[in-house]
Amino acid sequence: MMTATYKFRCALFGHTSDVRSLVCPTVDSIISGSRDFTVISWKLSKEDANFHSDTILRGHENYVSSVAFHTTVAGNQFIYTGSHDKLIRAFIPGSTTATYCLAGHTDTVCALAVDTRGALISGSWDKSVKIWYDRQCLATIQGHGEAVWCVLILSTSCVSATAESDFVILTGSADGLIRIWRAECVYAKKAGQETRSSLVKTLRGHTDSIRSLAQVDASRVLSASNDASIRAWHIPSGQCVGEFYGHTHFVYALSTRPTAELFVSSGEDRCVRVWTMPGESEWGVGKQFSPIQCIPLPCQSAWCVALTPENDIVVGGSDSVIRIFSSDPKRQGSASAIQTFEAELASSKIATPDASGTGDLSLEKLPGVEALLQPGNKEGQILIVNQDGRPVCFQWSSSDTRWLEIGDVVGTGQSKLAVYDGKEYDFVFSVDISDDLTALKLPYNRTEDPWFVAQRFLHEHDLPQDYLDTVAQFIIKNAGPQINPPSYSASDPFTGADRYIPGNLGSSNNSTAVRANNSLLKADVNYIPSTQFIPLKAISLNPLLIKLEAFNKAESKPIEAEILSLIRDFTFDLPESQAVHMATALLEVIPNWRQDQVFPLLDLLRCLVFWPPASDFIFSESNWSVLFDVSLGHRDLPQANCLLVLRLLANAVAADGPRCLASITTDSPLSRSLVTVIDFVPKLSQMIDRIKEDITQRKQHQVALATLLHNMAVFAHLAASSKIGTSPLLTSLRVIPSLCIRLGLSFLSLGPNHGPGGVTLFHPDAVFALILGLGTALLSATPADTSDEIVKARRVRLISSAAPVLNTSVQPTSQGVEPNRTVEDELAAWEKVRGVINYWASTPTCVPKVRGAAIDLLRLLE
Repeated sequence: MMTATYKFRCALFGHTSDVRSLVCPTVDSIISGSRDFTVISWKLSKEDANFHSDTILRGHENYVSSVAFHTTVAGNQFIYTGSHDKLIRAFIPGSTTATYCLAGHTDTVCALAVDTRGALISGSWDKSVKIWYDRQCLATIQGHGEAVWCVLILSTSCVSATAESDFVILTGSADGLIRIWRAECVYAKKAGQETRSSLVKTLRGHTDSIRSLAQVDASRVLSASNDASIRAWHIPSGQCVGEFYGHTHFVYALSTRPTAELFVSSGEDRCVRVWTMPGESEWGVGKQFSPIQCIPLPCQSAWCVALTPENDIVVGGSDSVIRIFSSDPKRQGSASAIQTFEAELASSKIATPDASGTGDLSLEKLPGVEALLQPGNKEGQILIVNQDGRPVCFQWSSSDTRWLEIGDVVGTGQSKLAVYDGKEYDFVFSVDISDDLTALKLPYNRTEDPWFVAQRFLHEHDLPQDYLDTVAQFIIKNAGPQINPPSYSASDPFTGADRYIPGNLGSSNNSTAVRANNSLLKADVNYIPSTQFIPLKAISLNPLLIKLEAFNKAESKPIEAEILSLIRDFTFDLPESQAVHMATALLEVIPNWRQDQVFPLLDLLRCLVFWPPASDFIFSESNWSVLFDVSLGHRDLPQANCLLVLRLLANAVAADGPRCLASITTDSPLSRSLVTVIDFVPKLSQMIDRIKEDITQRKQHQVALATLLHNMAVFAHLAASSKIGTSPLLTSLRVIPSLCIRLGLSFLSLGPNHGPGGVTLFHPDAVFALILGLGTALLSATPADTSDEIVKARRVRLISSAAPVLNTSVQPTSQGVEPNRTVEDELAAWEKVRGVINYWASTPTCVPKVRGAAIDLLRLLE
């Protein structure tokens, strides 16, 4: 059977980056998702055979990677979109904002499929598949070793002993495997039955990532892979019954239609290929098939392809353009439109390697244009000729019986995106840590925060924390600036609904806008007060040992071998006597070591405070003096030492705070660590005024400092209702809440100074801890002993008293209130404070927990 030749119909322009996903639900509509963070709904023009942009769907904060469409039994329609922001959003056609959002995946949602009865299946880079129904996650399926790139819902008849309420799901992964799963009782869960999933079968045959799946009929499916092949599978038997070869690079997408006698595929080889669907008698083990048409494209990557109900081909490319091809002459473009498309092809620049893979083609070795007089051997054959002194690429079209010019050859071909562990990244860097070690791979997408990626890299490879700045700066230098999500003027980060966008921080309407959307940002979560201490226990022991042993050899007073042995075996289950022994040994050598080489010792000490006797020894007056002198008390404020001593102080409160609150009596003394920290916090306030701006460049310092303030606020809050309230240290503790409020606002105010991009200057864990600490301190200083309105007025006045620190260094009193302030001063100060909190509550690039905590803080005040 010979299918009519496909020719260019039209091109759709509207996206500004790669088009990564397509669906064609009806004859007159197309839906596309892009790396420009948007989804566009296209409608067929009434005047001609072209489509036009009808609605732009916004709300995702990262690349849109998957799209699905569903019409309910009642006739309601939904567009589902998955993104690199780890969320799934549901839109009603015609609306620009999401109706609801599904959260649960921990990485990119790269695949979506919808059952006819409404259940949604999602696949993710987090290696899992989730089943959603009625806005709830019914089940999570795990079993693949790498990212799940594609999902497909099959007929229950494919697998024996499958009930009507069950699901049969096919999944393809970067681990090269296709798995068949049975999910039981999906639609019966409301009746009290549990949704259970089980692996039915694994299909093996591909040698690289599975990128796409498509159904042929009730018992067969197609799979596309990065191994450049397409395979057909018989589901009941699990056999491969057909192999399709023709692509020369990764195959990214497949599309079939129930009544079509063909299917189409697209990939990294700049083309769409059309294949005849084999007949019933043609399937068989070992059978191989070739394409009947190869449609070249003027872009490197053909990311996605879909057949319309009329069997026209729609393809999305890396050049941000959607192109449509038709085999029906009535819908094909005009002669001039086709000529323009072919001219665009001819002007393309094609990166093609030579036989050696270097990309340096030798013109004198290429055939001349006379080679084009000979017909090609097969559809899609590539021929590079020397045309007037330049290498030009041609492709053979069997249907037109001619060589079609598809562009000039310019060098080695490769995708714009790199693949690492089955996932796509804008960059995969090779990082040389040591001459003796193999270079480590560092994957990075430009929408990610370089500092977060650097921290993840350190954790994954167990590298020292002092590498953080170097790795982050390496990313920034080689990848360019981070790409932030567009600032939509009326787009809530969860649903796209109208909300406040920071700009005029003094507007009295700002807080109203945020309050109106509280329900959209985890309104059921009460973040404040925080009653749990945050410990900083993570330690990279192996890299620490490498540094420590190297430094130890160079020091005149080295650590004894016995202690080194204890350090090698360090865990948080260490016996108390060994912890004290180790702390004693470390503190003995610190005064004799170089100041720039003691940071491995400080890293160990901040972990040893979790043993009470070791903590008491570390915070003895003489030992604390030594630690202070090499870190926060040193004139140069050495970065690594200061970071680790801040962590030491945060851990001291996290470790000794609960023990103190559980055992203290009216006359019993506080632990040495808590006395030290309480005495030190006021000094820290003065120190921070000097380094406040610099700390925006040191995200780990932010986390350590924020954790310390948070833990102190929690301690003061819990102590307010315990027996410690009558101890001699009550006066000192009363100062802590006002200091936490002042310092917290001082740092949080730095974000709005830089506009929406200021969010990226801060580690989200630091901002989260600061907001929790600020709110908890606020509650401690203003107990709810009267009406809600009066309490809120007190809170507003107290927090407003910290507003002058946004611009000056005026010191508040121990009660947090400045004298001689007029009502106008307090109102102006409150507007500043509210603007700062609104910034963190509504800037779209903030992570959800930060926005939720900031909104919870506003609830305490308004």
